[in-house]
Amino acid sequence: MAPLTGTRTSPAPAGRRAPLLRSALACAITAAAVLLPAPGAQAADTPPNPLAKPGYTLDFDEEFDGSTLDPSKWLDSYLPHWTSTPQNAKARYGIANGVLTERLDPDTPAWNAQYDGTVKISSIQSYEKDRWHRFNSSMPNDHHEPDFNGYSTKYGYFEIRAKNSDAGGGGHQAFWLVGTGDTTGANANSEIDMIETFFSKPANWRIAAYGWSDPDFLGSWYLSDTTVPNGSPTSEYHVYGMDWTPTRLDFYYDNQLYKTIDDAPNSPMGMILGLYTDAGSGVHNDVWPKTWNVDYLRVYKSNAGYTEGYQRIRNHQTGQYLNIENKTGNVQYGNVPAGYWSSQWARETTGDGYTRYRNRWTGEYMDTAPGDALVHYGGSPATDTAGQWTEEASGGYKRLKNRSTGTYAHTEDLTGNLQHGAAPSTWWTGQWSFEPAS
Repeated sequence: MAPLTGTRTSPAPAGRRAPLLRSALACAITAAAVLLPAPGAQAADTPPNPLAKPGYTLDFDEEFDGSTLDPSKWLDSYLPHWTSTPQNAKARYGIANGVLTERLDPDTPAWNAQYDGTVKISSIQSYEKDRWHRFNSSMPNDHHEPDFNGYSTKYGYFEIRAKNSDAGGGGHQAFWLVGTGDTTGANANSEIDMIETFFSKPANWRIAAYGWSDPDFLGSWYLSDTTVPNGSPTSEYHVYGMDWTPTRLDFYYDNQLYKTIDDAPNSPMGMILGLYTDAGSGVHNDVWPKTWNVDYLRVYKSNAGYTEGYQRIRNHQTGQYLNIENKTGNVQYGNVPAGYWSSQWARETTGDGYTRYRNRWTGEYMDTAPGDALVHYGGSPATDTAGQWTEEASGGYKRLKNRSTGTYAHTEDLTGNLQHGAAPSTWWTGQWSFEPAS
């Protein structure tokens, strides 16, 4: 998550994390679901918002109306692939009266004592994959865990109604998003800590964000830790919102604009919801259990869509741009003037998190064909995996991996036609940067 004080100007040194809530993010917990009574409403609570949001369509809805977590949406564990004690990464929680209560107990063990010390966490997540969120560069992927994607997305309005812990001492509650695009272990996935509020500052809302080598997002830590404009977050429910668009992040407290970050990730992200102590937020006191109450979590999509603007895609080796100027049916690269629509591409995201590249001139999409080493363009439907790509970060650039073939776009043979193949991550010919089109 974010540093304890100030703003980082560089990533944490290899082999350790800085004293940031990220350490707090690196915790987990033992135990199974336990039903806990949910506190009743108080007069000063901010009431739930209506489920319908004008101008938006509901994309993800968790009202916690059952008695246990929905296994199609949530993994009741915290980054279990990193620890040799995955049983210690299991969440302790209860669901009653429409409220999720995550908790830490006196006997909660360290989730990953070997690489994260005494950090304790009770956390659930909507996404899981080996090597996801490598916050410590010396930490190996301990073992394989099954891939899980209960929900990941790009852009949207995220809303959570919650009451914070009143335990005091060291610890924090957090709702945060981590990018899913880089699966190499290099951790070039952005992070947004929509809520990362310390127990020791009960009247504050702490927000943090960092790019983690993602070239599309912040290169240094953003941190805001300020007093909320009204109410008592530890004794009342309040509504926290974040509008994630292609160019900015707007944060809302009880439906009023609170903070803005003038930058935004442009890759899909998964969600983590948890309670932490003995991390960057401090060592626990002796008040137990420590609990965090969450009434609901919703994600909406704007009915107007999300326009990233057109991009020019530039090759690291040649410095030239992808285009279809000659209309050969193959994607080419060359020194095409910036104003030519033939060299301008729109990124479009599929429902399951892949990217399609649509040419501005013809409206056609970049794709591959069976048994052909060239990249083409045409009218492929959104469901065609040959026209779907993943952007993987590599040294400040992106590698473009085709979903159908598993191969990468490159210019290795310098023919002027874009190729795809097993291009190593170190090849400059397979590395790309995106520049806003004029």
